[in-house]
Amino acid sequence: MKYDTVVIGSGITGLTAALVLAQRGQRVAIVEKNRFAAPLLRRFRRGGVWCDPGFHYSGGFEPGGALSVIFRYLRMGDSIRPVPMNADGFDILRMGDMEVSIPVGLDRVEDALRAAFPQSEKAVRGYIEKVNAIMSLTPFLSFDLDYRDFSNNQHMIDESLDSFLDGLGAEKNLKELLGQYGQFLYGVPGNEVPFYIHALIMGSFYRSSQTLANGGDELVDAFLHRLDQEGVVMFCGSPVAGIEVDNNRTITGVKLGNGEMLECGSCISTIHPGLLVDLLPGGAVRPAFLSRLRGLENTEAAFATYLEVDDVPARLNDANFYRMRHPEALTHNSILAIMMAGSMSHGSRKKGLCVLKESPNSPISKELYGTSRRASEYVEYKEMETANTVERLLECYPEMRGKIRVADSATPHTYERYTGTPGGSMYGVKHSVNQIKLNSMTSIRGFYLAGQSILMPGIMGGAVSGVVTAANIIGLETVWNEVKQWRQ
Repeated sequence: MKYDTVVIGSGITGLTAALVLAQRGQRVAIVEKNRFAAPLLRRFRRGGVWCDPGFHYSGGFEPGGALSVIFRYLRMGDSIRPVPMNADGFDILRMGDMEVSIPVGLDRVEDALRAAFPQSEKAVRGYIEKVNAIMSLTPFLSFDLDYRDFSNNQHMIDESLDSFLDGLGAEKNLKELLGQYGQFLYGVPGNEVPFYIHALIMGSFYRSSQTLANGGDELVDAFLHRLDQEGVVMFCGSPVAGIEVDNNRTITGVKLGNGEMLECGSCISTIHPGLLVDLLPGGAVRPAFLSRLRGLENTEAAFATYLEVDDVPARLNDANFYRMRHPEALTHNSILAIMMAGSMSHGSRKKGLCVLKESPNSPISKELYGTSRRASEYVEYKEMETANTVERLLECYPEMRGKIRVADSATPHTYERYTGTPGGSMYGVKHSVNQIKLNSMTSIRGFYLAGQSILMPGIMGGAVSGVVTAANIIGLETVWNEVKQWRQ
């Protein structure tokens, strides 16, 4: 079977790219190695608890926001029901004895940070002004731009967040708070993340943070309905065995694990770029590019614990809580994130909580994982990390003791098994000032890279990457002008 485009991977980027192309009349196929589409976006149920492994909340859902406009353009707007979080503090940040509530609105964020860090008033003002300026100059985050403005990328400098804040004279604790807060939302520490990446992601949360009525399922269901309407063919349970390229370095097809060949004129890969080393034929790309793919540094992985809670503190009903490392603390605990409670059923007093913590080092080696010997060691490791996570939660909210039941937990190995991302990293490849950014366009004609490892992390980053990559095939100016028409 021949397709105009084959999309590898059915995460938010793959689903978005496929739908953009199909709306323009292309015959599109999506290839997914798992048995069902979008495995990390879907919720799963354990007992009475809905568990959301990949979607918790996002910016960009406000009227005129990136996700709001894109989903309207994809004719999905009526199926997506954003739920506003606490406008006075959607994220609660605690570092040592300091607690800062992050409200909705850039001006209000500035007020909150100035109140918490009065000695850094000038630095806070400069920080917010720069975040706002970068967002207003970035296509698909600002829809007021003309297509001719696309080439103006002077704001995308490689200066790190820490370096930028140092230049403003920010105090150490302000740098730590902003750096650790951002690190959990894009996976890179403050001394490495380019300031423009920090600004695009954090700015979108500052403008408006919302969750969805049915979590990640709402996104998946809306996409699958539209993809079916547009005739997109989905190959689930079909891992890719190879990417076919002719002697002119032009894409010709995608070979599946069962031997089936999907001929195509173009292909978009949304999987982790490092996995392409084993899929590309010899001579298709330069050896230096393969070496670069092998040497990519990834963001850290997370350990997730899903809890059934009888009585959740009121502030966690519509807000998230982050416990940061204090720079002068004697112990080096990882950042702890408590994602806001979700109702188990309508009118139920019981709630579900997801508690996440960084998990950079797993004692279970990749070679041991999957063997019979692994079972007991893995279970012991999982139980120990789960108990540790619960105790750290209770340090923050002791009133929850005796009211918690562990529903399930997920390790970095769990995430790697579902996504294929090496080490189960949260956000794929690091966007770092120390690492050259990968380009969506490759030296293979018709072969494109997309996803949070390419453009920027997160749900919004993945969706924008899907639109931009599809636009590289259709015509960027064409797609940009079409999308702009869906502004509210």
